[in-house]
This record gives sequence, C-alpha cells and structure tokens, in this order.
Amino acid sequence: MKTEYIILKNAILNNNCPECYATKSLQLSFKQKKVLSKFYIKTEKEVIESMDCQKCGTNIYPGRWTDDIERVYEYHKKTIDKKSAGIRFTKLFYLLLFLAIVICASIIYTYISFPEYFTV
Repeated sequence: MKTEYIILKNAILNNNCPECYATKSLQLSFKQKKVLSKFYIKTEKEVIESMDCQKCGTNIYPGRWTDDIERVYEYHKKTIDKKSAGIRFTKLFYLLLFLAIVICASIIYTYISFPEYFTV
C-alpha cells in the first residue's frame, strides 16, 4: 500500500515567525491522507495541519503560536475544501469480482444441469 497526501491548501502567512521573527516566511498547509492499494483507493476524513518557517526551517507547533497566528489559522481552516472521505475500488477489484461470480455461476449451473455426476 502506498500513502499519499492531497494538498488542500498552502498559504504563506504575513505574520512573524516566533523563532527567527522573519515576516512572510510562515507556511501553513492542510493535507488529507490518501491510501492507494491494488484493489482500492481510500481517502481519510482527517485533515493534517502543519506550519513551518521557510527561512529558519523550524516547525511551529500550536504552543508557540501568537494570538495573531491563531486568528489567521482559524480563518484559513474555515476556507479549506475537504475531499469527501470514502473508498473507491479499482478496475482490478471489479475484474476479480466478475471472475469470481462467473466461476460460482458455472459451478452452480454444472451442479443443476448434471446432478448425476455429484451423487455418491
């Protein structure tokens, strides 16, 4: 299984970094997890949020946020469009399902058409 992340939104904030005090260097990103398999593609409901400074390369955790950063974060959180969570099946899944149905149907047809071969 392969895990990918759908980027819902990336925003450069105009606030100062709490570590290096650089302006316009904070990047806020919202991502949604997507699991890829040979048989299905599953999109998770949970949204992963992260904020980091592009200048000093530091991850900024919520404990270090100022009130201004908190307000901007809440605004951007309201504007994201989440992808609907769910499962989609691949063509390989449907092909194997079709083959299983055909095999079961042929076994049942053979049993009904020629019951003398199945008696003990």
